[in-house]
Amino acid sequence: MHPAIKIAFGALMVIIGVFSSVTFWEELLTLVQASIGPLLVLVGAFIVWLESDELKMRREQKKQQRKGFEKFANESDQKKEKKEKKEKKAAEEPEEQEGHTCSDCGKTFDTQRGLSIHRAQKHK
Repeated sequence: MHPAIKIAFGALMVIIGVFSSVTFWEELLTLVQASIGPLLVLVGAFIVWLESDELKMRREQKKQQRKGFEKFANESDQKKEKKEKKEKKAAEEPEEQEGHTCSDCGKTFDTQRGLSIHRAQKHK
């Protein structure tokens, strides 16, 4: 059940309790009329307090979401920068040939065994 409904129900119970305990109608009417103002003040203050607290929570939640998004964006930018630096560095460095190169013809092989077979077959 919604809290405002519970508050209204509690206030109604107070009024009914007062009504059942007072035997004089005139005094009861005076009591009810006198209690309406303070009751409205209390309920209004309670509602303002609840809603202001809810507003603060929503602001904090949005702030955290923005921080999370900014962090994600910064991480993404950092990753892009690293990738660009790596690509730039790779472009600047001369490519090294991996493997084993034949001293006679310059052909490159992945393994020493491949180079040995080539030399035995081509350069006797």
